[in-house]
Amino acid sequence: METWLTGEALQHIQTSYGLRVWGAVPMRSVVGLVTDRGRFICKRYDRDKGVAEDRLRAIVDVKTQLERAGLCRSYVSTLAGEPFCHWRLAPVTVEPWHAGRHADFSHPFERMRAMQAVARLHNAQLRIPFALRHSTTILQKLSFRLARADEVANREQLTGISLSEWEEWRRLAEHVLRQLPHRQITALTDGDRAAGVLCHRDLAPHNILMTEGSPARLIDFDLAGADSPIYDLHQLLDHMMYRNPSGEWREEALDAYSRVRPLGREHLAALAALVDFPSVLLREIGELGVAHSDKAKRRAAVRVKFASQLLRQRTRALA
Repeated sequence: METWLTGEALQHIQTSYGLRVWGAVPMRSVVGLVTDRGRFICKRYDRDKGVAEDRLRAIVDVKTQLERAGLCRSYVSTLAGEPFCHWRLAPVTVEPWHAGRHADFSHPFERMRAMQAVARLHNAQLRIPFALRHSTTILQKLSFRLARADEVANREQLTGISLSEWEEWRRLAEHVLRQLPHRQITALTDGDRAAGVLCHRDLAPHNILMTEGSPARLIDFDLAGADSPIYDLHQLLDHMMYRNPSGEWREEALDAYSRVRPLGREHLAALAALVDFPSVLLREIGELGVAHSDKAKRRAAVRVKFASQLLRQRTRALA
């Protein structure tokens, strides 16, 4: 829960933005504001959030461009015309609160709407600032996830599955990484980045909002950057697999994307090569390493066990 919004900080935000705040609701990483000008989301970027100020200005830039294209809402400017104010040396943003609920990937219609929203983002003709042009590739991300999960096991923090089960999944992850078409994926990534494709890079159900009768809306662009659609689509399909382990919906989901933004054969081949990588399980095991309280560790262990069961279901379905 966010606790930095003291009375003094709140007064500073009111003065900076010309708002009268009637109520503040601390949430996990942001604060909801109810004001005389409507409802907003307020976020403070401490150094540990990993967003440098030049990167934040670049995010403001692309979100402004996306707003002009009708794809999202940008940040509110301060009375001085700045895209954010500062509180105790950390930038603070204010943006419109978006109505809607998190996407439910167990429903085919919501999967389709989510894929189409991502396709519209990738289709946008944007000028991407330098600060968003260099970020971790999907190959680096997958290698990091494996190394992070292996570290958890080596530190004897692994719970939810046995060490023998972990060894099985670790061998699978290493095998898939070796078999991936590295040159092809690297070439696609370099080409898509050079073409100015903006990817969200943090596509989870809580960052995709659904409202009745409207297209799905993407929020939280903190990790956005120039990249290949492979990055976003692999991430999104992984989250969909979490709710639908059979994988029978996969072709339909990619078809929904392709109706808005056609995918070439090389992109489809790269995505197919990534299918067997146990990304969901590695992510959950990695979370064990940062779970500090007993309650958080128990929850993480349940998710690790569930992710392992999902992978076995998918393996049986694809056999």
